Amino acid sequence: MQHEINQNKILSILTIFSTFLMGFIDAYTFLTQDGLFASAQTGNMVVLAAKLVEGDLLEAFVHVSSFLGFALGAFVAQGIIERFKAYGWKKYRFYLLLQTIFLLIIALIQQQIGPSVIGFLLGLLAGYELTVFRKIRSTSINNGIMTGNTKNLMNNLYLAIFHKNRESFYTFVTLLLGITVFMIGAGTGALIWFYSEQLNLWLAFAVTGLFYSWLLFKRT
Repeated sequence: MQHEINQNKILSILTIFSTFLMGFIDAYTFLTQDGLFASAQTGNMVVLAAKLVEGDLLEAFVHVSSFLGFALGAFVAQGIIERFKAYGWKKYRFYLLLQTIFLLIIALIQQQIGPSVIGFLLGLLAGYELTVFRKIRSTSINNGIMTGNTKNLMNNLYLAIFHKNRESFYTFVTLLLGITVFMIGAGTGALIWFYSEQLNLWLAFAVTGLFYSWLLFKRT
């Protein structure tokens, strides 16, 4: 029972971090790649359709590559979850190790690759993140796409106010935390970009590495 509680705490912390990271990276891709999103694929579809209508086929392809990367990332992540589900909380070490290595590679090659490759790789990362880190306490949260979170936020607020539902209130607070963290991540990503365009991905790698180091030495 205690191991399950500790595992839920670790997952909650990593999901909050992942939510921040997705906001951070979405701000980076939006500012550097002409409105591209790594995690918010609804936004990509809208921009993709608009660019296709305008006849900007090459620019539209960047959004296609992000979508394909996101889809592949979610697919692969589900397979990884199935493979490591029996490893308890220690599986999160492996999840973060993969993410740390992946971010290091992207940071190293970011100036040698074009927008479509950047879009594909960061889309793949987002699909992976949204699949493996998706729960704060007992509340499921989409850590990169805030539309559904906002709907659920207000649904639970209604139930908390008019039905005096305490569980709905806790869910409302959790979702509000997730949305706030995402916005802080996006704001931080934009701020770092104004300072140095190449620094965003290096910081994403460094912070992910710190969380991996924390898990590496954690005992539970």
